[in-house]
Amino acid sequence: MAEADAVLALHALYVVFVATGFVMIPLGAWRHWRWTQTVSYRLLHTAAIAYVAGEQLFSLPCPLTVWEYRLRGGRGSPRALIPHLLHILLFHRWPGFVFTGLYVSLTALVLLFWWVFPPGPRPGKTQAPTETAARKRRGRL
Repeated sequence: MAEADAVLALHALYVVFVATGFVMIPLGAWRHWRWTQTVSYRLLHTAAIAYVAGEQLFSLPCPLTVWEYRLRGGRGSPRALIPHLLHILLFHRWPGFVFTGLYVSLTALVLLFWWVFPPGPRPGKTQAPTETAARKRRGRL
């Protein structure tokens, strides 16, 4: 059961990463946090939510859910308190169309973030000059 609980925790971390990205990207743009505006972070976040939306659109099971279920021997939710609470947070009994609409909308929001909060330096902000550029200005190159 410890392995299944670890998979459940990994699943929760995935959800936290996706959910916090929706707050951190605009907040990071406003606060000028460079890590939230890197292309790698933005691509990873976009891929993470797009993957979930794709699963829902094509009625594919989440591999983490399948993995946890198999580790539990095909039995239901875990008995320990923390894994049980995580399970309640991650799995709901809402109709599929609710999740499809939610995940597709969130994917659209992430794509909008690329336009509203483009990765890289903010317009008007100057980057630290490279050593080559600094030498050119000094006439040494």
